[in-house]
Order: sequence, then structure tokens, then C-alpha cells
Amino acid sequence: MKKTNPFRDTEELITESGFIQKVNNTSLGNSIGNSISSALKKIASLGLKYDDMVVKQSKSVGATEAAFAVDGPMTPNMAYALQMADIGNKKYISFFDKEYLNRREFLRKFAMNGEIEFILDTLADESIVYDMKNFFCSPDTSNLEGMIRDEKREEMINAIHDNFKKIYVHFHFNDDISAWQYYKQFLIDGFLAFEIIYNEKATKIIGFKELDSTSLRPDIEQGSDGIKKIWWQYENNPRLKRKLYDSQVIYISYAKSAYKNRISYTERLVRSFNLLRIMENTRVIWSIMNSTFRLKMVVPIGSKSPQKAKESLAELMAIYKEDIHLDYDSGELIVNGRSSVGQFYKNYMFPSKNGEQTEIETISGDGPDLSSTDGLKYYADKLKKDSKLPESRFNSDSGGGQVYISAEGMDREEVRFQRFVNRLRSIFQEILQKPLWIQMTLDYPELATDELFKANLGIRYVKDNVFERMREKEVMQKEMELIMTLKDVMEDDGATAFFSTEWLVQKYLGMSRDELKENKKYKDDKKAGGSDEENAKKSLDAFDYSR
Repeated sequence: MKKTNPFRDTEELITESGFIQKVNNTSLGNSIGNSISSALKKIASLGLKYDDMVVKQSKSVGATEAAFAVDGPMTPNMAYALQMADIGNKKYISFFDKEYLNRREFLRKFAMNGEIEFILDTLADESIVYDMKNFFCSPDTSNLEGMIRDEKREEMINAIHDNFKKIYVHFHFNDDISAWQYYKQFLIDGFLAFEIIYNEKATKIIGFKELDSTSLRPDIEQGSDGIKKIWWQYENNPRLKRKLYDSQVIYISYAKSAYKNRISYTERLVRSFNLLRIMENTRVIWSIMNSTFRLKMVVPIGSKSPQKAKESLAELMAIYKEDIHLDYDSGELIVNGRSSVGQFYKNYMFPSKNGEQTEIETISGDGPDLSSTDGLKYYADKLKKDSKLPESRFNSDSGGGQVYISAEGMDREEVRFQRFVNRLRSIFQEILQKPLWIQMTLDYPELATDELFKANLGIRYVKDNVFERMREKEVMQKEMELIMTLKDVMEDDGATAFFSTEWLVQKYLGMSRDELKENKKYKDDKKAGGSDEENAKKSLDAFDYSR
């Protein structure tokens, strides 16, 4: 009996927003996939209305749009998406780089070299620092304090912190060091992409899934309910093709669009490392070659024809040659097919006939002396400079193994390095910042059109750079002196302080409302008669290690 496909001619498979929906000929039905897709459409335009208006009012040709215009005519959707890239999202898209897959494979293998791995680990350790609760960052609400109405302030601030912790847990960042690993992956690949997964009604974020950035292409969808930014995934593979809304995708890139740049941090290290490797290998090969004898052989050929003579010489060369191979990746030396180096000389015996015999003599090893490491040091310093890591991170002789508890006379190199770390952090923070903003707009729909709320919703990283922390403490000390001076400024009556102490602390010490409230709670506990030990324990339990 001939087998038939039960789905053919009765229903087709449609993939939309990451859900495979069964659709029959008469009705879409009430499947879970349909309800999720419908709910997602309602939030698909989050943050797009303002950019849409800017695109419509723009009269010029953007850099990204011009770069793709040379390839021929574009569809209206493609043209709109390129204009949006020039106005809002200026990320480099790996899908459009046809060589990226090969470059990524090379970079991942390249990052396994010991010197490169040390640099990447050091930079990742500096950027992702865990506190005692396994958090590497927290939401920064200090800029939102004056923006929220008093009656809703505490409720919304608490909602931000609660939603952040839930998102952090949904990423499983609290379980292991995956945040550190993702950061290192970002340094190598230059891209990270995730799907934001919602519940059935698209009211809560419940999880995240890692995506291959090369499978995603941005686009826009124009419908009766307005314009929506979408991402096509595996659009050339019918079995894997998906349509995801922008509210479902987190996409970060190291490079900027329409700008010739390195695609990742690791790529900047390739040239200097390869030159250093060449210089190292020349020293190794020079040492190997000068540890053996160079022999000259004179082989009599008698009355043989030139062809026979060549055959005899080729046969002797095959017998007496040394085959030396140095594996650049493993550093293994292989001599004549063996990984262990045996004796550095050979005994040769030749028969003699009619007074003719082979002559062998030693050739001196005159040539350039490559035992000097000056050239090697130059290229090693070049690799260090390209890494942007301070010199002290590499060389313990210059203080790399010591930590100075003072920021006085701080090296400018350390300051530049911390700024570089902050730039990388500002890119990486979107993997938590975007879902946090989306969840807040779902909980409080009025925030969806509040551009200032989105701009001031920040992420505060846990800091471990001793130089930065010492500098902050010294600045705080000077600000305390300023506060004490300003507290003494009086009104005209000479009895009332002109400045509010709470206002001075907020302005010059940067303490948020929550921190001031927490400080007041400790003071009240002290007045209520709590022991110093109990108050100290409460302080440690509630301490914000990100500061």
C-alpha cells in the first residue's frame, strides 16, 4: 500500500516568530503558536515609531544605503532597512559579510594560542567581575530618580531590580561563569545573538536562546498595523527559515556598519602575533640547525650517463637526508618522522672500487647569529601594545605581580585601559539592558514611548580595577571636604543652612535614593538599639558590591 503524507494537501507549515504553526485550508485555528505570534506582533514595534518618523523625514542618502546601492536596485523594504541602519541601529551585520564564516573559524582557532588566550582571559577577567552573589552587574537607576512620579517611584524602581534579577536568572548567569564565557566569545567572534523567549501571552520574558549571528538578516515588514522591524533566520533554507520580530532578538557587534573596521577585538592581534611567531621560529630553527653538523658529500659517478648520475644522487639524498619539521601550533619538533630528537650526528660508510670513493667533509656554520632576543622582544612588545593591556599585566618585573593601594601618580596607561574596558562593556551590556527595557514596557506600557526612560536605564558593572577604585575613593574624599564646606554656608539670617545635606550628598557623592534610604534604615536600627554585630551583618548582606 502506498504511504501518504497526512499533512499534504490538507495543511501547510508556516514558520513565524520562531513558532511552527499548523494551518489548515479553512481556518488558522487556536493553536498556542498562533496566540504567541499574535501577542508578539503587538510589541513588535517597540521603540520604532520615532525612528520611523526620522526615516520618512530624511532627504539624504546614508553611508550604509550608498554602500549597497552599487549592487543594483533594491526593494522598498531593503531601502527602508538600510536607512534605518544609518539612523538608528549602526551595528555591523555578519550576514552581509560573505567572508565572515571563514574569518570566524580562523579567529576561533587563532584564539587557542597561549599568548592570545592569556590576553583574552586577562581582558575578560577585568571586564566581568563577580560579586559574592555571582552577579557581575546590576541595574543603575540613579538617573531615573528625578524622572518618576513620587507615587510610583518606589514601585517602579523595585520592578526594575526584580525584573533584572529574573532576566539574569533566565540567562543562567547566576549558575556558572557563562557571562564571562560569552564576553570572551564576543571578543573573539565580534558578534553575539540571542532570542528572547516569552510566555504564551507575551507578557513575561521566560528565557533566552543563543543564535548564530550569521543566520540573521535584518528587514522590515509593512502591514496595516504599521511598520515592524524583523529578522529573517536561515532564509535560504526552507526547513530552518524563521521570521523573528526585533523584540525577540538581541544582537550586538564589535564593529560599526558601513565602516571598514576589524570585526572583533581578536582580529587586531593577528598581525603582531604572526610576526612574533615567525621571529620565535627562526630562533628555534637556527638553534636546531646549529646543533647538528653540516656535511658535504662528493659522490663519484664514473662514466655514468647524466640521467644515471642523477638517479644515483637522488637515491643517496633520500637515504642520508635529515627531515626536520616544527609544528607551529603544538611547538613539537619532528625529526625523520619521530617526535623525539635522537643523536645529532650520523655514521656514514661507503664501499670503494678502483680507488674511487665518496668524500665527506664538515662545513662550518658561518652565518647570522640569531641567538640575540632583541628582535624577539620588539615584536613581543608590539603584541602587548596592540592588545591595549597595560605593560604591567605581562611583566612581573615592572610591578605586574603587585597591587598598589593608592591611585596617586596613576599610570596614564591604566586610565586608557579602563576607558577601553568601559567601551567594551557598553556594547556587551545590551544583552541585559534590552530585555530589561522590554519587560518594563510590558509591565508599564506608558514607558514604551518614553525615550528618556530608555536612555537613562543603565547597567552598573562590578568593579575590580584597583586603580579606578582608589581614584574614586580619593575623589570621594575631596567631595566630602566640599560638602562640609558648603554645609557651613548660611542663609541671610545667619542661623539656617543654605544647602540641604541630603541634596549635597546626592549631587556630590552620587548616592541614589535607594542608598540614602538604606543608610537611613541603618541609622534607625542603631537608634533602636541594634548591636554593632547585628548592624554589621545587615550591612554586609545588603552591600552593593558593584560600587
